[in-house]
Amino acid sequence: MNNSKITLDNLSQELETDKVSFLEKEQGRLIQLVEAINRVESSEDWQKLKVILLDEIVISLEKQLVKEADKKEINAPEIYRLQGQLVWARKYGDLKKLSDWYKFQIEGIRQQLKNSIN
Repeated sequence: MNNSKITLDNLSQELETDKVSFLEKEQGRLIQLVEAINRVESSEDWQKLKVILLDEIVISLEKQLVKEADKKEINAPEIYRLQGQLVWARKYGDLKKLSDWYKFQIEGIRQQLKNSIN
């Protein structure tokens, strides 16, 4: 009888159980996050904040990026910094897109769980 085979099979089974447990917890966390984002996104206060603050930040960053790109001597690190800030501002300024991105992550976890069970 080969005891090493039994040990490897048991270890593999434990790792698979740990993976499924982690994925289930992560799925639950992301579902709660999506629900919270959707509640915030539908609130009137968020709409005001978005218009007053976040939309202006996006416009300002776009202007700075164009201004930097139009210079004779381009400062690449500054352009990359502005691009990163613009991506961040757009991502978190549109909660619907953010919610959709997390829903996509949840679907990926569901697929992984489905494949683990089969």
